[in-house]
Amino acid sequence: MEKEKITLPIGNNKALIFEAEPGNKADQDFAKLCKEVAATQPQSIQDFFTRLSNLQQQQSPATGRKTGRKM
Repeated sequence: MEKEKITLPIGNNKALIFEAEPGNKADQDFAKLCKEVAATQPQSIQDFFTRLSNLQQQQSPATGRKTGRKM
């Protein structure tokens, strides 16, 4: 199966290319996040990954330790 190439523009003269497996849900979800970040027009690769990290942290539920009753 051929991978889908997703081009993510960074600034005026750079781009990242992500190759996603079409049948892999995790790859497709990550590609969607990357496209959302690229739409904000980051000017550097560092800015892109900072924005991506912030977006991932906003979307992931707060992982907290489950507390239960002890007997």
